[in-house]
Amino acid sequence: MKFILGVLVGCSMRGSEKRLITFLATIAFIVYIVLPATALLALSLDVRMERQSRLLQTRVPALKGLSYEEAETKLHASNLNIRLLATRYDLPLQPGLIIDQVPQPGEEVAYGYPVGVTITKADSPAMGPKGKTLTPTALASAISILAGPADSRR
Repeated sequence: MKFILGVLVGCSMRGSEKRLITFLATIAFIVYIVLPATALLALSLDVRMERQSRLLQTRVPALKGLSYEEAETKLHASNLNIRLLATRYDLPLQPGLIIDQVPQPGEEVAYGYPVGVTITKADSPAMGPKGKTLTPTALASAISILAGPADSRR
């Protein structure tokens, strides 16, 4: 740039070679004005197209302490879905409350993303063999078998 500017100033001071001055001024204009402007325009169009191709994002709301139904309403208002991940029976909290969520509040996720929740339940289910939950009838039957006949306890 300094070289071209020096040549332009030198030629204009002499007053000769108007064609050379015009040519060099045109080259300088193209190299330092037109090409960068074209590159910046192409870059801005590329960035705009990339942003339009991204999925819409939303922030995950805080759900801890809400009931499942309240959380479901809040998530649907944020264009998100809800998924029950786990149920905890061992906590001394009111049953049906959300105690944990994934992803955490404030994280950015795509619209329609499922937010996993863990809720509390009132009573612990009776577990049978292989971790299966026993029905009330099966549980009563198992208790009577374990207790044995009433006469054998004495």
